Amino acid sequence: MLSITYNYLFIFFIIYLTLKTNKYFFNFDDLMFILSLFFHLSLTIIYVKLFKVGDWASYIQVPYIGFNLGEFSTALFFSSALTRNFSFFLNKLLFLNAFNEILIFSLFSFFGIILFVKNLIKLGFEKKIAYFLLFIPSFHFWTGIPGKDCLILFFLSYFFHLYIDKKFFLSLMPIFVVLLLRPHIGAIFLLSVAITEFILIRGLYKRLTIFLFSGMCLYLLLTLKRTKGFFLTTENINSDNFFLQITNQLWIMANKYTLSSSAYEAGNLLSNIFSYVLFPIEFLFKSNSQFINILIIIEIFTLIFIIFLFIKNSKIIRIDKRLIYFLSICLLLYLFSIPQVFFNYGINVRQKWMILPFLIYYSFLLKNLFVKINKI
Repeated sequence: MLSITYNYLFIFFIIYLTLKTNKYFFNFDDLMFILSLFFHLSLTIIYVKLFKVGDWASYIQVPYIGFNLGEFSTALFFSSALTRNFSFFLNKLLFLNAFNEILIFSLFSFFGIILFVKNLIKLGFEKKIAYFLLFIPSFHFWTGIPGKDCLILFFLSYFFHLYIDKKFFLSLMPIFVVLLLRPHIGAIFLLSVAITEFILIRGLYKRLTIFLFSGMCLYLLLTLKRTKGFFLTTENINSDNFFLQITNQLWIMANKYTLSSSAYEAGNLLSNIFSYVLFPIEFLFKSNSQFINILIIIEIFTLIFIIFLFIKNSKIIRIDKRLIYFLSICLLLYLFSIPQVFFNYGINVRQKWMILPFLIYYSFLLKNLFVKINKI
C-alpha cells in the first residue's frame, strides 16, 4: 500500500517538475507545452499497449547490474548495460514501479523534442510556427518508450543547444554520453565537431574540399558495382586488405536483416538513404501490414507539413557558417554510413529520429541561405 501511494505521488511530483522546467528554462507557451506533453505521453501509452513485448520491455523488466560484488566492470557504463543500469537505479534505489520508469524514459524523449524546437527557434524559426513541430506523430511515437533511443534524442538535442551558443567544451559532454550509448553515432558527431572546429581554426577550406571530394569519389568507385550497388565482398575474410575486411563485416551486418520479417531489400547509396530517412517504398506497395502502410502515409504527410512550415516562415535570420559546416559534415558521415548498414524497418523507424532533427536544422538554414543569395 505504501509503495502504491509513493508511486502515485511520484507521478504528480515529476509532472510538477516538468511544468516548472518549462517556466524556468524552455519558456514555451503554457498551453502548447501542456498539450504537447499530453500528446507525447498518450502516444507512449499507445506504443506500450500496442507492443507489449519488445526491446523496451527488457530495459525495465530485467535490469542488468553489470558487475559482481567486489569486481568493477566497464559494462556498467556501456551501451544497453548503461540503460539497464539506469533502470536498475530507478527501480531498486528510488523504488519506482514499471509505470514510473516508463514515464521517466518518456520524459527524456519529450525534453529532447522540446529542445529540438527550442533549437530551431534559436536558429531563427518563428516561434508560433515552430510550435507546430511539437506535434509530429512519429517523433513522439517511436522515441517515447524505454531504451537508448529516447536518451540519445535528448543528449543530441542538448548537445546542439549548447553548440549553437558556442559552448564548445560543454557541448562535448552530451556527445560523450551518446558515445557510451551508441558508439557509432557518438563517433560520427564527435568527428564532425572535430573537423568543423579544425576548419575554423586552420582555415583549410580548399584542402578539406579536395579531401572530401576525393574521398567521396574513391568511396563510390570502390563500392559501386558490388553487393547490390553498395557493399564490397570478398571470398577471403582474412584478406590483408583492411578496407575489404571492414566492408565485408558491414555486408554481414546488412544481410542479417534480410531474415527479419520487417527487412527490406538494400539498394544503391541514394535509395538506401531515402528508405532510411523517409520509408522503404517497396513496403508501401508490397506489404500486407496495414499498420506499416499507415505509418508510411503519416511520414509522407509529415514531410509535406514540415515543407509547408518552412515556406510559411518569413523571418530573416543570420546564417552561422560554423553550423553549416558542422551539419554538412555530420549529415554526410551519417547518411553515407548508417543507412547503408541497417535494412530493417523496425529499427529504422526508431533510430532515424536521431538524425532527422539535424536534417531539419540543415534544411532550414540552407533555405534561408539560398534566400539571402537570391536577394543579393
